[in-house]
Amino acid sequence: MFMISIFRKIKKKDISFEDFSNQEKAILITSLMIECAKSDGTFSANEEILIKNILRNKLHLDDDEAHKCLNESLNNSNQSVEIYSLTKDIRDSFSKEEILLIFEYLWQIILADDIVDDFEASMMTKLTGLFHLTGQENAIARQKAKDAKTSIG
Repeated sequence: MFMISIFRKIKKKDISFEDFSNQEKAILITSLMIECAKSDGTFSANEEILIKNILRNKLHLDDDEAHKCLNESLNNSNQSVEIYSLTKDIRDSFSKEEILLIFEYLWQIILADDIVDDFEASMMTKLTGLFHLTGQENAIARQKAKDAKTSIG
């Protein structure tokens, strides 16, 4: 139900990224991360841990908020949140810099198992088009995610 209120908020004119609460931003971003994680047919414990770490470290949620956000987003994913509408709404509401940062998070999830299979690559290609990004912008986000993974462990 929380997701529906976010979509209503997005539909309002003149809304920016700053108008969303951290929880609302996190649910939108987490929904995309989960779709990327599931694109290869599995949603691993490592991917779940990485998503929670992004929620805590990048979006500054506490453990309880991260857990609630993940559960809400998983529930939405299981109810088939339509990715085309989600990406359009994010694209229309958030700046390009914010979208590029989200892409780094998405790539961190894709690269979690060190394998980019055809389904994951296809998902990122689709998202690149849906967000009106260039292949170069996608590649830079991927490299930044890879660099972040290397620096962490």
